[in-house]
This record gives sequence, C-alpha cells and structure tokens, in this order.
Amino acid sequence: MKNPIYIEDLLLGLAIGDAFGAGVEFQDRNWIAKNVDFSVFVNARHLIQVPEEELSNFTENYFPWRYTDDTEMTIGVIKALSSQKEFSEELLINKWSEEYNYGIDKYGHGRNGHGSMAWYFSGEKTIEEIKSFQANRPNPGNAPAMRSVPLGLLNKEDIYRFCEINANATHPNIAAILSSQIVAIATHYILKLDGQLDDIIKFCLSEIPLDVEYEQYLKAIDNVPSFENCSNEELAVLCGPQPIVKPYFLSGINGVPSDSKYTAGCVLYILKHTKSPFDALKTSILIGGDVDSIASITTGILCGKYGTSSLPTYMLESLEDPEYIIEVSKEFKRFLNL
Repeated sequence: MKNPIYIEDLLLGLAIGDAFGAGVEFQDRNWIAKNVDFSVFVNARHLIQVPEEELSNFTENYFPWRYTDDTEMTIGVIKALSSQKEFSEELLINKWSEEYNYGIDKYGHGRNGHGSMAWYFSGEKTIEEIKSFQANRPNPGNAPAMRSVPLGLLNKEDIYRFCEINANATHPNIAAILSSQIVAIATHYILKLDGQLDDIIKFCLSEIPLDVEYEQYLKAIDNVPSFENCSNEELAVLCGPQPIVKPYFLSGINGVPSDSKYTAGCVLYILKHTKSPFDALKTSILIGGDVDSIASITTGILCGKYGTSSLPTYMLESLEDPEYIIEVSKEFKRFLNL
C-alpha cells in the first residue's frame, strides 16, 4: 500500500520554504553559512547587492514570514486545476491575477517577489511582451519551475502537456518547459509512485525527453556528492560558474542563479540527498542565491510525503495566513479525490 499524500502539509511546507528563503534570498552562501542557524528568521533583504535605486524592488512591501510569488502563483495553478475548466494559458493568467489582487485587497499592495510578471501586473507590459522577452533567453527565469509542484499530482499522461501550458503562459522557452516538467515529474515520482529519493535523477533522465545540454547537466549533478562533502568545483557543476556571472542573477555571489535549469537541477539534487523536510529546507538555503524557490519546492514535496513534523514549531506558528493555505489545500484535495 502506498503512503498517503499530505496535501495540506505539502502546501504549508511549500509556503514555509518560500517565506523563510525570502529573508535570505540572493545572499552569498558563505554569508548564509555564517549568519543563518535556522533557530530564528533572518531578514537580510536590505543587504542584497544591487544598485541603491533597485533595492526597493526587494524591500518595498516585503514583510518577514509573508510568502512570495512562488506560493502565490502555485496557489493560482491549484485554483486553475480545481476550477475544472479547460487548462489553458488564459485560465492561468486569470488565476494568477486573481491571487495577486487578493493580496492587494488584503494588504493594500501587491506581493513582493515577482519578476517579469510585475510588468504585467503594473500595466507596464502586456503578457505577449513578457512572453517575447522570455522566449529566446539563454537563461529564462524560474517561474514555470517554481509553480509546478501541483502538476505532479495529476495523471502522468497529463503532466507533460500541462507543464508545457504552464511554461508557455509566461516563458515559452524550451529550458523553462523542461524545468517545469522536471519539477512535476519529481513530485509525481516521490508522492504518487512512492519512489526512492536516491534514484530521482535517474528516473527523470529516463522519463523526460531532454535536450542534449539538459541531459548532460542532470547526469553531471547525479555525480555531485552530498552538500557537506561538495568542493567549490562540484558546486559550480550544480549551480553554474561561481561566483554567479552575468547575465545570470545575482552576479557576484556564490549560489544558484535565477534560472530555470539550475533551479530544477538543484531541486533534484536536494531531493536526492535529503531525508526530511527540514533537512531539505536547510540545504536549499545553504546553497545560496535564489534560495526561496528551491526551498519552497523541496520542502513542499517532502512535507507532502512526510508531513511537517520535522519543521521547527516557530516556522509553522509564524507563517502568513495558514488558514487560507489550508482552505486552498482542501479545495485541491477535493479535485484530486484524495
């Protein structure tokens, strides 16, 4: 008999990983190792190394323990699925807009963390202009991957098509599509198939029709040892050149950049080498860089498998609006017939 899937815990874990990670997002892994011991929340957003005129993008309307666009857009995906309407790019855009406006109604401002979608919500660019911007980038943003966990709970025959729709809604780029599929298939393997974590990268290699570059990358990271045993050279295999080099963001720090491929690769690597949600959260944060996305995905998936009991009590007690998250989870459970 397969283990149960804890949907409420999955979404709570996803939001906790996102919210905790947001406090130290875009910090160098060496700084994180010295300053974060996971006994308290650390807010270092005012220390993000960007030009002073850009810092407000990371600090304005940000408050500790509020989740970011990662959770907001994942909830949008869940609501699109639960509506039982035809899953389409238009439906997703509508649901993401509804969630963004829900935040405005509740707090008086939009949620911090949005990348190119901030242009859409502000009216600065149309969705077609955003899609054009992301389409041919060698390093598309990681939004399609960060919001893909719910898609992994669908029937396998639907996952690939729905992930492609999810990516094409904002990032019609092959790397973004493959990254969305990797996160969803990893979720499916762990939660629906009860697969062995040690074999997760091999499973994805065998199941997903990757391009040559992506296939070589996943094979390489399958040989990278556990985080505490990693050399700087091996971390560069996992995260790309270190410190991060432009146009990857944030250049000059050691960590994972805001990039679809490296986000999905780090997710698989962390899931392979960690055995509990808290272990996954800590490893995600200690990698440095764009840590809220990988912490959100990995903590959420493993909370769906093991529950939230390994997470410190203060995290569960501090999270923004857990009642709303549980309400969304129950709606998703009804859709999944769980």
